Amino acid sequence: MIYLNIKFNIKGVIYGVLVLILIIGGFVFIPNMFMEKSKPVDYTILQRESIPEKILDIMDKYTNEERALAVKLDKKIYVIVTRGNDSKHGIQIDKIDLLKEDEKNIMRVKATYKDKEKSSPYVVVETNLTDLPDRIELNTSKSE
Repeated sequence: MIYLNIKFNIKGVIYGVLVLILIIGGFVFIPNMFMEKSKPVDYTILQRESIPEKILDIMDKYTNEERALAVKLDKKIYVIVTRGNDSKHGIQIDKIDLLKEDEKNIMRVKATYKDKEKSSPYVVVETNLTDLPDRIELNTSKSE
């Protein structure tokens, strides 16, 4: 029989395991530190006939401004996005996210200016939210 005389360097094994744990932990935790923790908001785009009358009354004040508004009406949260004075383009909502920042709920609405014939001067959506956000941010871009 042949006996192998293998000696382990316990310090080397411990250091190797610690380095491996740090590397794996870095791949897991470091990206989470830099990523935003936003949740997408489900919504349904309303046609003109489905928009509540009270919202249409409110919109008259804001049609000349580029805005995103949230309205609570009959226990439902609606989001209204208007294009402002840009009469060459219409607006389309791409995405609505909700994130928590400093214990406040912030809604981010991403919208795109599109060709006037393919979009509308305003968009009204009904969301699945139960409470109004503390702040709304509108991020727009232009589509070619």
